[in-house]
Amino acid sequence: MTNTVPAESQIRTGNPVLNVAYVESQLTATVAAPRTMSVAGFSMKTLVLLAVVVAGGAWGWASATEQVPDQLGAGYGDTTVTIPGGFWLASFAAIFLAIFTTVSPRRAALFGPPYAVLQGYCLGAVSASFEEQTEGIVGAAVLSTFCVFVVALLLYVTGLVRPTQKLAFGVIAGIGGLCLLYLFVFVMSIFNWDWVYSESFVTIGLIVTIIAIVLAALSLVLFFGTVDAGVEAGAPKDVEWYLAFGLVVELIWLYAELMRLLALLARNR
Repeated sequence: MTNTVPAESQIRTGNPVLNVAYVESQLTATVAAPRTMSVAGFSMKTLVLLAVVVAGGAWGWASATEQVPDQLGAGYGDTTVTIPGGFWLASFAAIFLAIFTTVSPRRAALFGPPYAVLQGYCLGAVSASFEEQTEGIVGAAVLSTFCVFVVALLLYVTGLVRPTQKLAFGVIAGIGGLCLLYLFVFVMSIFNWDWVYSESFVTIGLIVTIIAIVLAALSLVLFFGTVDAGVEAGAPKDVEWYLAFGLVVELIWLYAELMRLLALLARNR
């Protein structure tokens, strides 16, 4: 089998967990795998990880919510939401697993599922908190995430947006700028927490969140190019797990940004 290395832009998606050196090494002529990756295999593994995220989310939601009766014995109650005790432990564990998977991509099948359940647990707890403040926001965020994913896929399939080097550079630069901005906001909030709740911050937050969602959608387009490149080059079967892990990370980021946007819009009404 003769494999070819795809254009560099096809494997630079802006995804922080995508180990470009590893992906490039799997798309060279030196790789001779008896079983190669396919779109169907990649899709199935992505669905498995997403199912694990949902299961973890249900666990986190249940841990964060508690039914408190208004009147003892009356059968009526109110739901209170509190961040569960293991939230921060699960958060740091998910971060470490993501780092381990990035450093050792071949172990994505081993690290991917526990990362998904831990990240889902944290996401479920946070989602419960958002839902308590704005009813229906979680369902709207899930639907919006699906719609953005479908639109990004259509843009790629139809060729309206192509995974070029210029697009990859723009997405990477944009995501890098967002990370610096998030760091700046975090530092500012330490010294002046009230600023986070000001009207000016809400306006800035809306603009930044919309930019983040656009960057996430464009990053998905670039990611689809990476998957196609892997299939065409005959990459080994285990690459499916790694790319599925990378896509789940992107979808979680997209969901979080959409929920933040919806929360800001609800607060601005």
